[in-house]
Amino acid sequence: MSIWKPPWKGWYKVNVDGAVFKESNCCCVGVVIRNERVQMMGVMCKKLELPLGALEVEAKAAEEGIRLARELSLSPIIIEGDSQIVLNAISSPDLPPSSIKKVIEGIKSWLMHSSDWKSNVVRRSCNVVAHLLARHAKFESECIIWAEDIPSMLDYQIQKDVTLSGFVPF
Repeated sequence: MSIWKPPWKGWYKVNVDGAVFKESNCCCVGVVIRNERVQMMGVMCKKLELPLGALEVEAKAAEEGIRLARELSLSPIIIEGDSQIVLNAISSPDLPPSSIKKVIEGIKSWLMHSSDWKSNVVRRSCNVVAHLLARHAKFESECIIWAEDIPSMLDYQIQKDVTLSGFVPF
C-alpha cells in the first residue's frame, strides 16, 4: 500500500488534485501544503466554472498549488499529484500537450524563480487529502483558503496520514 510521506527537512510538500463534475458542469481543485512536521501550512479548495477535461483541471490544480505556496512564501517545494502527464510536463523540457501548454508554461515561469523544487507522481492513496478538498469544492461558491484552522472533514484522513507515515513529534 502506498502512503503519504512527509517532505524532507526544510521542504514543503504541495499535494494537488483536480475533479471534474460533468453533471454540474464544473471542475474543482484541492491543494494541501504540509511541512516535515506534518503541519498544515495551507489548505485550499476552489471551484472553477469552466468546462475543462481531467487533464486540464489537473494542470490547474498544480498551478493553484504552486500559486498558494508562492503566496505563503513557502520554498523549496515538492509538488505531488496523481497526474503523470501534468507532473512530467512540468519537469520536462519537452512540449506539453497543447490543451495544457499555457498553464504549464506559466508554472515553469514561476518555478524558474524558485530556489529549488521537485515533482513527484503518486498514487491516489498518497493524495487523499487533496482529493477530498477537490471533491468538497463542488459545494463552495468561492475559493476557500485555510491557513491555520483546517476543515474538520479532513481530520480523519490527516490523522491517518500522520499515523501511517510513522511521524513522531519532536
